[in-house]
Amino acid sequence: MRILYLNYEWSPRQSTGALTHIRELSQELTALGHTVRVVDRHRIVEVQESDAADESQRARSHWKTQIRRYLHEGAALIRALRGIATETDLIRREHPDIVLTRHSLHQFSSIVAGARCGVPVVYEVNAPAAYEYRRYREHYFIAPRFAEWLETRMLARADGMFVVSEVLRKHFLDLGVKAERIRTIPNGADVSRFCPEASDPAMRKLLGEKSIIVGFVGSFARFHGTEQLGHAIDFLLQRKPEVRFLLVGSGEMSEDLRNHCRSEGLDGRVHFTGHVSPGEVPALMASADILLAPYAPQDFFYLSPIKIFEYMAVGRAVLAANVGQIGEVIQDGINGLLYEPTNLESLQAGLLRLTEDQDLRRRLGEEARRTIERRYTWRANAEGVEALLQEVVERRKAGGS
Repeated sequence: MRILYLNYEWSPRQSTGALTHIRELSQELTALGHTVRVVDRHRIVEVQESDAADESQRARSHWKTQIRRYLHEGAALIRALRGIATETDLIRREHPDIVLTRHSLHQFSSIVAGARCGVPVVYEVNAPAAYEYRRYREHYFIAPRFAEWLETRMLARADGMFVVSEVLRKHFLDLGVKAERIRTIPNGADVSRFCPEASDPAMRKLLGEKSIIVGFVGSFARFHGTEQLGHAIDFLLQRKPEVRFLLVGSGEMSEDLRNHCRSEGLDGRVHFTGHVSPGEVPALMASADILLAPYAPQDFFYLSPIKIFEYMAVGRAVLAANVGQIGEVIQDGINGLLYEPTNLESLQAGLLRLTEDQDLRRRLGEEARRTIERRYTWRANAEGVEALLQEVVERRKAGGS
């Protein structure tokens, strides 16, 4: 098949999980014998603000940000309308058998362009965008119900869609999308890059070769359980002098956590890497003895966190919040440990259990690796997507809709 893969993510730094998914899926589909053309529709080039920027420039930037809040939704809709012609030309030029669209709020351009060209369109849906934007992003507040209506209508008209979790599938079923149009295909890990042997000896030496290293990799967003991470640091470092924390990534809460550690005199035992390139992540993950995945309590946890699969792939003991799909992938006491995010005592108990039992860490890590190899590789993910795309193409050829 010739596959045109449209990506609407903006920021490489803020969309690391999304870009990992796009890269891995496209590579694996190519390895399966398909031609994949990835087109970034809205990628921005990130620049660091100069320290020399004068106050007038910063003031203008502030006012632009404030005004943009009220114009953002309208601009997104205009962008989608303009995108119809661009994507129609793109489809006619590329002659794909199918268009694979990474779902983004208000981006209905591909479904219209595909209909114009007679090419089926399948949506990759990693989140309920209308719900997520209304809850977490201040730019989307003027017409939230319209956004939900448009999202549902777009997905219902698609030739097919796949979601990353059963929770997300149920969400769209409840909104009226037909069951036969939705497939659940979880995320995965690259087991050749994320492996036990990837450990970085220099990092182990920096943090102390006899230390027990507790690692965290993430964007330090509020819903990623950063407050629970801070609690874990306070609790464990008071009781276990041999423990060190390795915190990888950057985000809105990272500086707050860094300042907290500094004020408590813990900064010498907590190492912040800041933002790192994707190529550095496997070695940093594998340098840890324990990998922590805290998440805030949520009734609607629809994610399929890529880092869970990567944590497990490096063969380390994982302690994770028992929410959503995580509780399906991790079997407590078999290939990892789970804690209840509403009960900090269960987090504390898991931390103590893992730091005090080296054999348990080894056993959990080995079984975690086996779980990923059996069920959650990017090749398995791509095979699921391939089957759906082929089904849609064959149905279109047969005259179905």
